[in-house]
Amino acid sequence: MKKIILSLALFVGTMFAAPTMAPDFNVTTITGEKVSLQGLLETKKPTLVYFTASWCPTCAKNWPSLNSVYKTYKDRVNFISISIDPTDTKEVLTNLAKKHGLVYPSVAGNPKLMVDFGVTKQATTIIVNSKGKITFMERGHLTLEDYTKLLDDSLKNE
Repeated sequence: MKKIILSLALFVGTMFAAPTMAPDFNVTTITGEKVSLQGLLETKKPTLVYFTASWCPTCAKNWPSLNSVYKTYKDRVNFISISIDPTDTKEVLTNLAKKHGLVYPSVAGNPKLMVDFGVTKQATTIIVNSKGKITFMERGHLTLEDYTKLLDDSLKNE
């Protein structure tokens, strides 16, 4: 049922809603990589942006699925995880990544980006297409199947 709802939300959202452009940003990941929206758009690939927090139980449910889809789609989709909590320092997120085996790019606490994207809470998944338009935004738990369907649909719509 959730798969059907996710598919309908993606379809309806892209067919009838005026797409919103993603805000520009320049950040440094916990591994020291410089990332900007412009740089991501230059790859001509969609981007999954995930807003998280180290203490968020729903986020913790999503991490294994995000890790799995990152490993599968990293050559076709850009990924970036951004903490909304300013106390989620580079050290906190590095330890979290080690503890949970997280391999996707992560950015230490940056609540400004949360506001810029119009996100109100953690555990929010956003898809930005290769032209910079936000084509999907949903808060809450998504399964591996949900993420796989979402990314497959996003790639088809490129």
